[in-house]
Amino acid sequence: MIARDAAPAALDARLDEAAERGHRLEVILVLRGSVRPARGGRWRIRLENGRAVTFDGECVVAATPTPRSPRR
Repeated sequence: MIARDAAPAALDARLDEAAERGHRLEVILVLRGSVRPARGGRWRIRLENGRAVTFDGECVVAATPTPRSPRR
């Protein structure tokens, strides 16, 4: 399922179904923000909304520079 082609409710239903049935999924996320090393060999990305997400570098498929958003 391509998320940009689906309504958010349809994507939520797919994720709920997979969770309920114990299915394994390959989930591809696009995160934009500033990246820094985190503890334990992980990485932290600070998103534009101020939240931070940590992840294992082994999960990264691609990393592409993006223009900075204008300061508010």
